[in-house]
Amino acid sequence: MATLKDGDYNIPVSLKGGSGRAGIASPAPVHVEKNKTTTEITWSSEHYDYMKVDGKKYLKTNKTGNSTFEIPVKDISKPLDVIGDTTAMSKPYEIEYTITFDTSKAQRVGGNSSAATVAIPVIIACAAAAVIACIAVKRHKKKAGTDA
Repeated sequence: MATLKDGDYNIPVSLKGGSGRAGIASPAPVHVEKNKTTTEITWSSEHYDYMKVDGKKYLKTNKTGNSTFEIPVKDISKPLDVIGDTTAMSKPYEIEYTITFDTSKAQRVGGNSSAATVAIPVIIACAAAAVIACIAVKRHKKKAGTDA
């Protein structure tokens, strides 16, 4: 079982099932907190009105645009069987799909990997290098007798 530390991730996903015409956005946002994992699935269509995971129904989280759902993921290392209800045809149909997460390509979002965490030490190092360079130039000018 792949275990992700608490935090937010973007993880590539693939979808199997249905007619093959529907798709989902990849990578998918994934949130992990206290050993509970949820993902946000956005379909390539606005015609999905609910999803079912483990028999529980989840409604859309948006009112316009392609249908988006926040659903739980028990074990992100295993394919997730879901049902999507589409209203794109003459009547609503529940269609079975399987979503697979490629955790080997998970990208952490925010937290300790933010740009600010990396940028601050770089800025300090550059400032220190500039001070050292100024001191070296000043000493060189003083030795040459051109100190102003």
